[in-house]
Amino acid sequence: MPETEIPEPSSRDRTTLVKLRERQCRYVVSDGGSEAVFCGSRTNEGSSWCPWHRQLV
Repeated sequence: MPETEIPEPSSRDRTTLVKLRERQCRYVVSDGGSEAVFCGSRTNEGSSWCPWHRQLV
């Protein structure tokens, strides 16, 4: 059975810590500015990361 390809998350979902909500990916995509920027894509229940970033952690 072939593996299902997981699409890379959209940069449109990126957010800051104060705007981060439940079921949004907590993977830090940038921390070079005045505040960290998180992926923000939708996560699966019980996970802190979207499927794309889950593969990396």
